[in-house]
Amino acid sequence: MGRNFKLLFAGRTVSYFGTYLAPIAVAFAILGLGGGATAVGLSFAAWTLAQVSTLAVGGVLGDRFPRRAVMIGSDVASTAVRTAMGVLLVTHNAHVWELIALQGFGGASVAFYNPAFYGLVREIVPAEGLQKTNGWLAIARFAAFPLGAATGGTIVATVGSGSALLFDGGTYVFSALLLSFVRVESHVQASSGMVRQLREGWQAFTENTWLWLITLWISLYFLITYAPFFVLGPYIAEHSMHGARSWAPVVTGEGIGALLGSLAGLRFRPRRPLVAAGYVFLPTAVQSVLLAYHASLYALAPAAAFAGFAFACGSVIFDTAMQRSIPPDKLARVGAYSWMSAMVFLPAGYALAGPIGSLVGMRGYLLFGAAWLVVSTIAVYRRPAMRDFTYDDAPEAIAVTV
Repeated sequence: MGRNFKLLFAGRTVSYFGTYLAPIAVAFAILGLGGGATAVGLSFAAWTLAQVSTLAVGGVLGDRFPRRAVMIGSDVASTAVRTAMGVLLVTHNAHVWELIALQGFGGASVAFYNPAFYGLVREIVPAEGLQKTNGWLAIARFAAFPLGAATGGTIVATVGSGSALLFDGGTYVFSALLLSFVRVESHVQASSGMVRQLREGWQAFTENTWLWLITLWISLYFLITYAPFFVLGPYIAEHSMHGARSWAPVVTGEGIGALLGSLAGLRFRPRRPLVAAGYVFLPTAVQSVLLAYHASLYALAPAAAFAGFAFACGSVIFDTAMQRSIPPDKLARVGAYSWMSAMVFLPAGYALAGPIGSLVGMRGYLLFGAAWLVVSTIAVYRRPAMRDFTYDDAPEAIAVTV
């Protein structure tokens, strides 16, 4: 790892830690102010919807201005949002509507970070090192999840949600500080108007069949398979298994599996990377089948671990393929369109899982999600655009670091 990447990796790791700490703090802050489950749901929806709706603009800025500067600006905005939330809570002046509104601003601020991040990684890492780099970044992400969640719960329980959110604001400050020491020659430029750049980014996204096809498939996976598993799972655990103590190992297993999948992504280099990632993902349908039949924890937790492994390893391969295939000057916009399109149905998946499960039966809904995953994976990954993709065919335009 070079100096630039070490700085980026350290900042991203701390930022991930704060990101996974915050949801617990926000949820209990709203509940402590008298809000109910609906208000908590609205706060998470505000974050997600603001992020998704702002990503395209974030992608343009990430290709229009120096990416490091865009990311620092995003961190500064996120610091302001979390600090405002924390101060309102610590001084006992917070209202539920204020926290929901600030959640929206927070979701919008991080939307400017992620597209530029894709591009900055491409600027500071040689093409042959991208998969290893993405593996390390995935390790940071999935290692931070249990640590951040546990720390968030501890801070909320001991000193309160306001202090936890102030701590989260501090993680953004740390990230911005480290980014300020990154030295890179940016290859972005404002060559045309914003609307034209949006169109150019969309064209670059849609002209790569493998890219838009995987993105569409993932968006439907979130809607049909992923969201029902994680919405119906706690309900089934509460009423038909052994409550939270049955569900916690499932979530923990997924996190451990994701960490192992990130480690595998460091060295997993198949000749046809997209096809290999797809078929690694195929058996993850088993976890939905096991949950549908209220299987033993000893079967369900390992299945969830394998699902986490496949998702993390596949994400490393996908990110590497995109970074090596898309021209560097369009990478932030294409990354934004991919992320936005993949996430667009997830809020609906969360909202509809309960009503649909009640209407058609939870077992039937989970089995449908598993069957859809198997059939769609085979259909998608047999397409020539997927089978024929190799890293060797990707353009190798490498930015110069200083």
